[in-house]
Amino acid sequence: MTEFRIATTKDDAVLRQLLRENGMPSWVEMSMEREPSYFAAHHMYGHDWAVLALENGRPFGMYSAAAVPLHVNGKAISAGYLGGLRVHSSERQRIRHLRNGYASIRELAPVLPELPWWFTVIAEENTRARRVLEAGLKGMPRYQPLGDLTTYAISTARARHHGLWRPAQVDDVAAMLAFHARHAPHAQLTPVLSASLVERIGLHCFWLHCEGTKIVAMAALWDQRLFKQVVAQSYHRYLRWGLPLYNRFAHLTHRVVLPLPGQALAQSFIAFFAMQPSVQERLDFVRNLLSDLLSHCQTPVAALGLRSGHPLIPVVSSFKPLSYCAKVYAVEFDSAAQLDGRPVQPEVALL
Repeated sequence: MTEFRIATTKDDAVLRQLLRENGMPSWVEMSMEREPSYFAAHHMYGHDWAVLALENGRPFGMYSAAAVPLHVNGKAISAGYLGGLRVHSSERQRIRHLRNGYASIRELAPVLPELPWWFTVIAEENTRARRVLEAGLKGMPRYQPLGDLTTYAISTARARHHGLWRPAQVDDVAAMLAFHARHAPHAQLTPVLSASLVERIGLHCFWLHCEGTKIVAMAALWDQRLFKQVVAQSYHRYLRWGLPLYNRFAHLTHRVVLPLPGQALAQSFIAFFAMQPSVQERLDFVRNLLSDLLSHCQTPVAALGLRSGHPLIPVVSSFKPLSYCAKVYAVEFDSAAQLDGRPVQPEVALL
């Protein structure tokens, strides 16, 4: 008998094992882990929960879900996010598990979002999963592509200090939130930043670039390794043997040095990155701005997510980053996602 139920702290070890043993396929197989406790960042952003899938009492899979405050069509609303789908390899071919899992999403949701559709992000190279989910199989929701999202991993060895940023202070919080609230609605699925979220992340993570007393750019440097890790499980066979040689090359050329198998990537997220249009249009200055921001990063790697066609991609590409491509989908249960022409830009630090 198949059962789906909301996981509790008693299931912590099982959840962490499922994440650890079911990596994401790519040129490097990565596991997105939650050590030392899956629930260490519970309700960090919005209301989140995990669901365990069991066959005759034996756990074989899981997924995570959340109701999170996002901007959709320019308005701040509660939207549903699906992620963390992990299934043991022996059970992945059973479509009934997928159908039953999707049927459980809204039945088990402790908090229902405002939208009738949810969203998710799937690695571009995970073609097997995307082929199944895009097939429109009976009894499953429709996966509607919304856009592409690339995470760029930049070596902080490329940093140059220009004195352009200052740490945010308590007196800046109101102005910082107002600045973010003006710019975030220009795209779809961008986060709603609140004073309580700033407090949970830590005000010390936030940096401001000002002209006089006016904020014209902001960002957070958010190291999440205390509760969430990206672990390299294995590399493609050619890179597996050539990893020491590549890492020597990367060190000499100020590129990202790759972790050894079993090690976590030492990275911080560049999150809640926002700029005045007058600043963003000056690409040479933006490069100095990003270079200076890297000088404040306390980890060897900084990760920034940008949508396809984002005007800052040429600037970020000049730092010779590694890139990880994904696709953003609307998961449509009853009705189609109704979006206007704004580009889709979820915050990768919150996925």
